Amino acid sequence: MAGSLRPTALGDTHNFGRSVSRRAGRVAKPRSVFWEWLVLAQESPLRQRLGQLAERDGLGPDAFGFLPTLKFFRARSGIGGEVEAIELEPLPRATLAGRRALAVVVGRSLALWSWLGVADLHWENLVLGVDASGRIVFGPLDVELMLADLSLPTETKLLPDADPEYLELCQHACGVRRTLPILGKPLEVADLLAMVSAYHGTLALLDRHAATIAKTIAATPGLREAPIRVLLRSTSEYVQAGAETWPPLLDGELEQLARGDIPYFFRLYGRRGIHYYADRGLRTLKTLPLRGDVPKLEPLLDLSRGLRSASRQKLREDGLFTVLGAFDATDFSGKQQGDGLSVTFGARSRKVVLPDGTELGAPRNLSAFVSSVYQLCRCGEVRTVLAPAVTRCTAR
Repeated sequence: MAGSLRPTALGDTHNFGRSVSRRAGRVAKPRSVFWEWLVLAQESPLRQRLGQLAERDGLGPDAFGFLPTLKFFRARSGIGGEVEAIELEPLPRATLAGRRALAVVVGRSLALWSWLGVADLHWENLVLGVDASGRIVFGPLDVELMLADLSLPTETKLLPDADPEYLELCQHACGVRRTLPILGKPLEVADLLAMVSAYHGTLALLDRHAATIAKTIAATPGLREAPIRVLLRSTSEYVQAGAETWPPLLDGELEQLARGDIPYFFRLYGRRGIHYYADRGLRTLKTLPLRGDVPKLEPLLDLSRGLRSASRQKLREDGLFTVLGAFDATDFSGKQQGDGLSVTFGARSRKVVLPDGTELGAPRNLSAFVSSVYQLCRCGEVRTVLAPAVTRCTAR
């Protein structure tokens, strides 16, 4: 019994030796939990608004019910917050209805996180299971990157980016691989159509109500003080950092490495610059130089403009084909219909006809934009609620 009261450290150390820890049914996070609360707490105004809009538009009040629903508490240390540990059961053996429901959840997840600009959704950051009411739950436990202006769902890391520098890592760690033990390798084409339809329908809902959603987020107290994490390098690059590191380590990185931390940088909504903490109480900020050979930040989605962006059309159209490309299989051929749309799989091209009659076309080979989620190995493809800490294939 006494051992269960002792905190268990989880993950890397940041900000003067702090790390996430678990104790007595809670996860203590020594950093802001604002973004997680905004999307994972039942009382969050954003969660309530999404439910209202989905019900109003005919998707039903539980259209976003796949999101984890957690309780949040003030941290005992006074820094950061505490979150209840999630309690789920593994998904049962697949049935036709179960696969179809999960395919819809995946499509809605890809749309929601891409639209909100949430990234770093690799498989170690995701839970998958059923709650006490039998509801499918699929979503992140850590949300630190938000409101990025994304144009493809690969940028969330749910789907594998085709960047050759990170291809192997992206293929193995992409978040949707968590679902393959249920959905199958490859998916049934009817399940893929259900996923694509859910992706399209969810983006349409979010675009219709973008101004309302933006006002809801903008009115939430604490928005402009909540750090949005900035990842300058991967953790592995910091662990292996040396004289040959390229680009060379910045002074802010060297300062944090010297005190034994994995460097932690962030931005603040509405303010310029990349910041990091300079004192143990996390009250003093230092800012990387704004000029010179330093990292440049892409603009965040603008709440004052109703979260509208030129990249939204690409997310709707190119993003749809990216989803198709990630789950494509050589067995798919000809015209397939389901869930209000049709997809024609040709030898060299695909055509999609949306519910309103709009026709979209793209080459079938999209390997320059997205890689296949189907891997010969099965590392990480498990039925457990939490994924094992594996990001590289050990079978090769």
